[in-house]
Amino acid sequence: QGGERREIAVRQVSNSPSGEPPSRPRLTTTEEVKGLNERTEARNRLIADAIRRLAAWSGQGAAPLPPDLPQDAEEWLAPYRALLGRHGPPPVPGDPLLSIFARIQDPEGQADAPQVYWRAEALTLDPIPEPRAAEEARLGAEGLERWWQGFESEVQEVLKLPTEARFTAFTHLLHRWAWAVPCSYGEAGVSFYDEFRALSALVFASGCAATPADEFLLVGGDIPGIQQTLYTITSKGAAKGLRGRSFFIQLLGDAVVRRLLAELDLPESNVIYAAGGNFMLLAPTRVERGDRDEETEDVLRRVLRQVNAGLVKALQGDTALVLTSVPVESADLSTPDRFRGKREDLGEQLAQAKNRPLRELADDWAVLFAPQGTGGKQSCAVCRIEVDEGNSKLLEPTGETPEAATEPPRICYLCASLGELARAIRHEKLWMAVEEARDMLNTSVQPTDGWAELLARMTGFRYSFHDEPPGIRGTVLAVNRPNSLPKGAHGFRLLANVTPTTTKEDVRYLREQVGLDRKDLPHMGEIRSFTLLAHAAARSGAIERVGVLRMDVDNLGQIFSEGLPDLTLPKLSALSRMMDLFFSGCLNTLVRKQAENDLYIIYAGGDDLFIVGAWHRLPELAESIRDRFEAFVGKHPALSLSGGLTLENPKFPLYRAAERAGEAEDRAKGYTHPDGRRKDAFCFLGTVVGWEDWAKVVRDQKDELLWLIGEDEENWRREEKERERRLPRALLQIVQSIHRLYHDDLLAAQREARRTKAKPPNPRLFYGRWMWMRVYSLTRLAERRGRRDISERVTKLQNEFIKPATVRYSGLAARWAEYLTRREEN
Repeated sequence: QGGERREIAVRQVSNSPSGEPPSRPRLTTTEEVKGLNERTEARNRLIADAIRRLAAWSGQGAAPLPPDLPQDAEEWLAPYRALLGRHGPPPVPGDPLLSIFARIQDPEGQADAPQVYWRAEALTLDPIPEPRAAEEARLGAEGLERWWQGFESEVQEVLKLPTEARFTAFTHLLHRWAWAVPCSYGEAGVSFYDEFRALSALVFASGCAATPADEFLLVGGDIPGIQQTLYTITSKGAAKGLRGRSFFIQLLGDAVVRRLLAELDLPESNVIYAAGGNFMLLAPTRVERGDRDEETEDVLRRVLRQVNAGLVKALQGDTALVLTSVPVESADLSTPDRFRGKREDLGEQLAQAKNRPLRELADDWAVLFAPQGTGGKQSCAVCRIEVDEGNSKLLEPTGETPEAATEPPRICYLCASLGELARAIRHEKLWMAVEEARDMLNTSVQPTDGWAELLARMTGFRYSFHDEPPGIRGTVLAVNRPNSLPKGAHGFRLLANVTPTTTKEDVRYLREQVGLDRKDLPHMGEIRSFTLLAHAAARSGAIERVGVLRMDVDNLGQIFSEGLPDLTLPKLSALSRMMDLFFSGCLNTLVRKQAENDLYIIYAGGDDLFIVGAWHRLPELAESIRDRFEAFVGKHPALSLSGGLTLENPKFPLYRAAERAGEAEDRAKGYTHPDGRRKDAFCFLGTVVGWEDWAKVVRDQKDELLWLIGEDEENWRREEKERERRLPRALLQIVQSIHRLYHDDLLAAQREARRTKAKPPNPRLFYGRWMWMRVYSLTRLAERRGRRDISERVTKLQNEFIKPATVRYSGLAARWAEYLTRREEN
């Protein structure tokens, strides 16, 4: 009173599902209590408004609210809702949600987007959701009643939680139940979940005041240098080392966002998007809470310095965080042209910041340029930094043949912990826990620190992973299980975490055939090494190689900048969220069903993926991913995937394997289709194929060739004495020779065309002497067997080879079949 600052004890509510308070109260100023009350009221108004609007959409009318929720929510939030963008007629009960992908315009103007809709069902990853026609997606009276009953029952559980935990859980609950419900203000393609997030972001960025702020900040962050951090490790224990590093970068982005939210007093709904180390937040221009009054720009600089000082110490500058921001007026957020301009400004500033990494540490030469190490002779077996007994330990068995060395190999504590992180997240039923650890924030990095300690020192948050609900006071998220909210979690996290593990047969193979000593053998359940993944291919009869697959969405940057001409804050969030739903969530289901223990998702999220595994599984997986993505985006002509797959020796340098797969992907992105379209292709064994030719030409030819040589799956599963003997494997060499002749003739014709300045031949319409060779060679081979079914299939193959559009891929099909059947070479 009278301007004096008064200290009062306030019970600190826990974020744990049980709501148990900590042992000691926290002292809070009177001004902070007022702020806490305002934020509590804002949270409750947002929850009350959401319940009322979802009740109306599901045909429940004005459903009564619990007594502890405010009744004036709609009126109080009206000025905030006006900032969301163009308003149209509200949905009627049961209306489906137009897919946000259907709103995307083809930047090249080649085709219109199919109008497809999501059916408003609780989010699930199995089966993978797919959009459908409007009438098929619409919910009838019974469907609406089931939806409301399911939603309401979980709401009742969430409302039992303490206030702050309640809001977090309710946000995740809306993700599960309202991801496919149309927004209430009539913006096509925006879900009610996206509306809720955008609305709450505006409220909290305005300090929970009765009216919106006049100005905000768009905060952008990125973690460049990820490729260098991931791929410059050795092949020693590379499988778990690479996965652990990849996920650590994801956690680093997550932890930085959490630190910023904590410093700016914001909930997670203020995150517009966050994927692949890249994120955007809506923030206030300054933080005013109790006796604290700080510019948001100062907060950003402080967090940036804290994080990068730790990264320099731990990773020696391989990667760094960049943070920047642009001011936006409230009208910028609801006016598409102005919002696009602000996004472009933010992108330009981030690009400039990436060119000046660690600039904020330039005044501290001791951090940047202090000598590293002591000149010792031993290095980490994984990352190759200098190690000694103080910052490393002996390397555990990896399942690889040990290298000859004068000293036992050692591994630094950080690399060892990253391997443990990869092991920790391999479980299908997984819980992620996050606790604030302010006592560790900005403390010095120690030589014995693992990934969890490093994150805690840089960001003030400690992460852990469990195979059952942990009893902590932090935030608990069920991984890939949206239906786990009432069962001990505040929410769920999407994470592509398919991980192959060592089997009993693997251990026997390493002991009896590779000749590893008992001390070098991995334990059952350990992450499979690249050697074992390559052997999995050999065990199926294929050539012993590891496959490296990289894929990503074509032209996504252009789609974000030009594909949605009326882009607003909720639409940006919706588009990013749906992309991440496919790559972080649905992909996990797809890979797990394909061949779980032969495939390893190193990274997937945002709009791209990196998978390694037994190579014979990967061509069909790539096709499945492309097909499911095409269905997920409603067969939109402007949304496509390109990818590259290479085959590598398991001991091949990892950075080169990643580079080669990236080069293959780039070749696919350079492909031009006969109709002039670009990209939407796949590069395999050095040959680029448009996806429209992959299944109906390459895969079908491969399957036909395997049948003709008696290596089809049905025949191979028979007992050896019962297998049919058809044509010799020499058929594969004949087909490849026909293809080489076609290719040589085509190159000669192209050279002649250049010499005479004539029109070059079309590869799909080019005829030559290869046509007669295929008739002679294949006919003679078929006549040796004298079986009618074989002759008919050979004739069919001959008819296919007479088509230049088909024969141009015959060499690839034959090599694929050959690599699948190289049993005698293993």
